[in-house]
Amino acid sequence: MRPLVHQFSAGFQVGDAISQEMLEIKKLLQVQGYRGNIYSENVNKADDKYAEKYLKAKISQNDWLIYHHSIHSGILPFLLKQPNPKILIYHNVTPHDFLEPYDLHFTYLLREGRQDLHTIKEYFQNYFAVSNFNNLELLELGFQNSKVMPLHLNFAKWNKNNIVVEKNRHPIQFLFVGRIAPNKRQDDLIRFAKIWKLKTNRDFRLKMVGFCNPNQQAYLDELHLMIKTYDLRKEVEIVPYVNESILTKYYLESSYFLSMSEHEGFCVPLLEAMHFELPVIAYDAGAVSETLNGNGLLFAKKDFEVLIQKIESIESDESLKAEIIQRQSQRLKDYISKISIAPLLEVLEK
Repeated sequence: MRPLVHQFSAGFQVGDAISQEMLEIKKLLQVQGYRGNIYSENVNKADDKYAEKYLKAKISQNDWLIYHHSIHSGILPFLLKQPNPKILIYHNVTPHDFLEPYDLHFTYLLREGRQDLHTIKEYFQNYFAVSNFNNLELLELGFQNSKVMPLHLNFAKWNKNNIVVEKNRHPIQFLFVGRIAPNKRQDDLIRFAKIWKLKTNRDFRLKMVGFCNPNQQAYLDELHLMIKTYDLRKEVEIVPYVNESILTKYYLESSYFLSMSEHEGFCVPLLEAMHFELPVIAYDAGAVSETLNGNGLLFAKKDFEVLIQKIESIESDESLKAEIIQRQSQRLKDYISKISIAPLLEVLEK
């Protein structure tokens, strides 16, 4: 009988990249005969059919423990008390500097989360990172034999059928999907919108979709104040967490995916945008360039007037836009072709 394989993370929320990864790994391991549960410190009540609080974990002697690390929590001390073999899957820790002006508690958790890596290196036996960018961090910290295991993304979950869209209601619709957080730089998206309105006088919409941690309400308040001050209440909308059906609608209605994020360990929404055939326009930071792999429109400087000119050149050239979409689609196919549970199975079966 195969051992159980349990997964642990600081938090669980369906739709979150780490949570989706845990669900996919659980499903793929079950196909290979490995069963197990998902445990987290923080579990949304709506998601308790997928995950349980980690203190409820029932761990037997032969079970394997997988830890998805991104922030400090009670999970790591709990796992260190268990004699079982342990596997790290590293999703990156956001630099704490981004959060310090808004949320000191979260700042502390991020700072400690980076320190936790030294403990993990000492007490865990196997290490994976979800991107080359993340793996380089592990190697620089002295992790031996860490490997890249691409995220097990499931694009079959996006059901485009029976979705009523209003694609042509506005000439241009920009979309960003990601947590409302200082490192995601939604404030720069609003600044871009201000310049777009001023310089082009073309009708547009900017939709920013994402969950905001209640403890970071100060940042969200700042964004709303910017929208009001720049007279963008008609054009710019901040949308809280939505289900996959509504998010699908937003993707289908949009013209471009626009990101100003300044830190990404990997950026799943960029690949989602490729799936929905949206040209991706993204600031070059963290693992964004790795995610795009030479595709989309990557910019290294936030010169919004220059960026607007580039977008307008794409907008006025259908063949150029079609080429960008085609190349992005190929990039997505290449990424999907490399998705495999085999590296994890190799560890479990050796």
